This record gives sequence, structure tokens and C-alpha cells, in this order.
Amino acid sequence: MKTIAFFNNKGGVGKTSLVYHLSWMFASLGQRVLSADLDPQANLTSMFLDDEALLTLWESESNHSIYDAIVPLIEGTGDIRIPNIQNISARLGLLAGNLSLSRFEDQLSENWPKCLSGDARAFRVISAFYRLLYRGATEINADLVLIDVGPNLGAINRAALISADYVVVPIGADLFSLQGLRNSGPALVFWRKEWKKNGRATRQFAE
Repeated sequence: MKTIAFFNNKGGVGKTSLVYHLSWMFASLGQRVLSADLDPQANLTSMFLDDEALLTLWESESNHSIYDAIVPLIEGTGDIRIPNIQNISARLGLLAGNLSLSRFEDQLSENWPKCLSGDARAFRVISAFYRLLYRGATEINADLVLIDVGPNLGAINRAALISADYVVVPIGADLFSLQGLRNSGPALVFWRKEWKKNGRATRQFAE
């Protein structure tokens, strides 16, 4: 299984559309694909699901979105739940996004330095996305996980991007996209270096 995140510090470069179309393309080529919406705006989810399905997803008390899967961590009552993967087609599943995911931002920010200091619970918070992706991909036997994230350098994106094997940075042919690349490049390198030094417990939590 390979995980690929699509990210740019600047919005409007076609990142979400690229994830959507690549998901269908790889599935049509015979790959089993998990599309994961880790953007609190949930635009990728709205591309895959119609309005009626979205209402059912977000208003249900069941564990249907990524936010529902991390509620125990947010509330301090437990660890992540097994994620519910939306069946889009025979070879394509969706880990659906939720606007409420933004509530996880403060905890991710607060626990990053604790995680780097070796705090066990902080590791569980910071590795939550990685473990959800791992479990979701295992559930549908995915060959490939494509991750959509928001256009910022916040704590949610940091936790999402360190969960990926690779990061693709779509850019437009304009000055703002180039400036966004200059901003995001050093941040990605720095986050990866810190996580490689201190993220050794991640795979242990995934198993």
C-alpha cells in the first residue's frame, strides 16, 4: 500500500479535482483505491456524494466520517474507532470528510511538542490520521491511498502530511503558486525530519 497526499499552501490549483479524477482513473486501471478527505472543508467528499448522501452522512449518529472516528480522542474517552469507508465503486472507497474536523486542530497543535518529547498519548493523537488510513486501507484491501488536504500549514495538515509516503504539490502557472511552493517546501522538510526522529511508535500503534 502506498499513500500519496496532494497539497499546496495556495488554494484553487485543482488539488481536490486531481485527487477525485485520479481516484477514478486508478480504480478503472484495476487498482483498489481509498480516497481520504482530510480537509475540514470536505470538498472531496462533496464531489463523490450527492446532497442527500451528505446529509445522511453528517447528521447520522453512526461512525460515518473521519470526524466520527476520532471523537473518542477529541473527548478524551478513548482511542480512534474503526473508520467507516463509503463504497463508491467496486474498487474505490472513500474515507469521508466532515466540517467538524476543524475541532481537532487545537489538540493536534498542543500534542505535537509532547509527541516529540515521547509522550505516549500525544503519539496516539498525532498518529490518528496515519492509523485511520492504515485501518481503512486494510478494510478494503487498498493498493493506493490518495489524500486530500486543505491549503494551509496548520496542525491538521501537518498530521496528515506526515502520514503519507509521498506528497504531490500541484501548482498553477502564476506567482502566487510559486510563492506557496516556497512556503510549503521548507515546512514539509522540517516536519518530516522531526517526525523521523520521534515517530518510531507510529507503526506499533497501527498494528
